[in-house]
Amino acid sequence: MLARALLLVQCVLVLAAAVLAADKTYRLRGTVVPNDVLGDVASLAAGAQVVVNGGEQRAFIRGDGQFAVDGLGLGDALVEIQSTEYAFPKIHVRIAVGEEDGRAAVAARYVQLGAKWSEDAPVLAYPLQIAASAKYDFFTPRQGFSIVAMFSNPYMLMVGASLAAVFILPRLQANIDPETMKELQAKS
Repeated sequence: MLARALLLVQCVLVLAAAVLAADKTYRLRGTVVPNDVLGDVASLAAGAQVVVNGGEQRAFIRGDGQFAVDGLGLGDALVEIQSTEYAFPKIHVRIAVGEEDGRAAVAARYVQLGAKWSEDAPVLAYPLQIAASAKYDFFTPRQGFSIVAMFSNPYMLMVGASLAAVFILPRLQANIDPETMKELQAKS
């Protein structure tokens, strides 16, 4: 009887430990580093933020480029940096607990959207160091005057066809045989 009670207590303790371990969350740390595209991290817009799994967790980037995302569970996540001025690579992050020491390990890899998450890609160093890949350019310079562009406009083509009808059709009418002209006028 005592053995059964001890076994029951042991099972309850194991289940409680499993539930507590499942509720444990982790912190993902990293830094936005300067490069040729983004020379000074302080120039990054104040609204730039790190987004995990499309918005499940968010974190703002500090003035020195560091960020920390809290509340991540074990498993896979997609980490993006959203900025209105710069494009950043997307990163697949896998948080797993090591079997030997029981500590959480982070494996991060660059990923292309639409492609499967591959284990073949090289693992990035942790804490993450992310650099901007491109600067967005929303300004389109105004085109200069071009006579070819003007005459390829559909409105100009219609004007040209109308002018041709006004000036060329009367000359063609003058070249018609007088008998054929009388027939045409009689029909109309």
